[in-house]
Amino acid sequence: MRSNFLKIFGLAVFQLAVVSGLSGCDEDSSPVAPVEQDQAVLDAMEATILDEYRAELIYEKVLEDFGEVRPFVNIVRAEVRHSESLASLYTSRGLPVPENTWSFDDIPAFSSLTQACQAGVVAEIENAEVYDRYFDLSLPADVRTVFENNRRASIENHLPAFQRCS
Repeated sequence: MRSNFLKIFGLAVFQLAVVSGLSGCDEDSSPVAPVEQDQAVLDAMEATILDEYRAELIYEKVLEDFGEVRPFVNIVRAEVRHSESLASLYTSRGLPVPENTWSFDDIPAFSSLTQACQAGVVAEIENAEVYDRYFDLSLPADVRTVFENNRRASIENHLPAFQRCS
């Protein structure tokens, strides 16, 4: 019991030292250098992760309504990877990952798989446009890389797959 207390206490002291800058390392050599956050970059990260969550839910709803159909079964997994890559940007900065605020109630029902594919076309175009809004910002390299990779997958992989089935 005392051992667990000491571990927890030690971790708390370490976290306090890092947060307050008392780690004993100067700014250049600190392994956990504080990251100054640009609000515009944070807003971009939030907008993109929320859009990825929305796409996940649209495609999950299609799977719920029509079964394990292509291309939705593959693309929903890719959308999860997109949101996970965005979540890692938050984690690496010591920030909380935004919760998914979307629900199935926010997602329309599709009367056919063709209609769902047409909605997928629109969703992927809109997703790319969300990313496009932020490329003029001074994005940190890791953020720019994730944005570019996610956008490229939407335009080069997801969009053509939905166009083929619509």
